Amino acid sequence: MNVRLLGLLVLVLVAASCGNKQKASSKGKGQLKFTELSYNFGELEHGDVVGHRFKVINQGQYPVVIQKVKKGCGCTDVVFPKKPIEAKDSAYIEVVFDTNGWHGRQVKQVVVHANDSTSKHELLIWANIK
Repeated sequence: MNVRLLGLLVLVLVAASCGNKQKASSKGKGQLKFTELSYNFGELEHGDVVGHRFKVINQGQYPVVIQKVKKGCGCTDVVFPKKPIEAKDSAYIEVVFDTNGWHGRQVKQVVVHANDSTSKHELLIWANIK
């Protein structure tokens, strides 16, 4: 009986400890919020190079650093701030798309990795290339 009680007590303490660690890890982080997550360029001519700036706002109380950006293909390029985005401040992430070699409907993905409460944000661009 005492062994079961001791086992139950250990289980409760471990569960409580895990919960506290999870809460502590979300403290002290900013919170990025994009004003839009996708953009449609519409109809483009083959060979066009176009770009769109995605606005991002740090709605948290702590600075956020964009650590890396992963592009879905070599046809896209991304320009993003290297300095921290301060609390309540905004910045832009520009996605440039080169339509050379592409035809028809295209959807390209960019994943932004940051040290905020979400850590990963997906941006999409769309185009129909003639």
